[in-house]
Amino acid sequence: MRRIALFMALAFVAPAMAQSTKSRLEGLEQRLGQLEEVMKGQALVEMSQRVDQLERELRELRGEVDALVQANAALKKQQLDIAADLEPRLAAIEARERAAAEAEAAAQAAAPAGQGASTPVEGSAMEPGAAAADTGGKSPELRYGEAFDALKAGKYPEAIAGMQEFLTLHPNHPLADNAQYWLGQTYYVTRDYERAIAAFAAVGVRPTDLAKTPDALLKKGLSEIELKRPDAARATLADLVNRFPNSDAARTARERLQSLR
Repeated sequence: MRRIALFMALAFVAPAMAQSTKSRLEGLEQRLGQLEEVMKGQALVEMSQRVDQLERELRELRGEVDALVQANAALKKQQLDIAADLEPRLAAIEARERAAAEAEAAAQAAAPAGQGASTPVEGSAMEPGAAAADTGGKSPELRYGEAFDALKAGKYPEAIAGMQEFLTLHPNHPLADNAQYWLGQTYYVTRDYERAIAAFAAVGVRPTDLAKTPDALLKKGLSEIELKRPDAARATLADLVNRFPNSDAARTARERLQSLR
């Protein structure tokens, strides 16, 4: 009887134990599946964060590229503006040079024998004493034109040297103020803003010609802006507006003053 009772008890217990083991296995499988889902979710989060980081870096690189493109376009525009401004000026200079040479040749041909070419031609653009001070036999206009040619061709070191030499040899020539302005402009184009400021500040000091003074003041102010000197820039641009209120340079200066406030 006892054996029968034990057998019957085992008959009931064994299925229960099997069912419990099966439930535990199913529970373990379920937990393992949940853990895998969590791990997948974490991997997706990390991947998403990495994608976001790469997108930010890409946007930053695109911004840098755009800034470089804009800076390059601005530099090209400055060069084109310089070339457009130089063309008529250089043509006028060459015309004056040819006229002066023709007048001098005519005067020499008409002069009495023995008078020679030392007699200055009335109305010549060369200032008194320039021939004695100059070297190489070049007239002031020719020297100025050569510096202009270098500037037009983008040969900035040569243009700077030419303008400096012209100003040294012909400080009182009618073209001296223009040479001073273009010296500053060459420094400005090459982003040598310290020297540009000094060169532009000297425009208008000579009593020969004040035509370039408004533009020189504007470029001096813009150079000061580039060097992060807003107070100096405001003072320069305000001086421009006060002294030359109807000039094109003054209109640009007013716009820049608004942005500096």
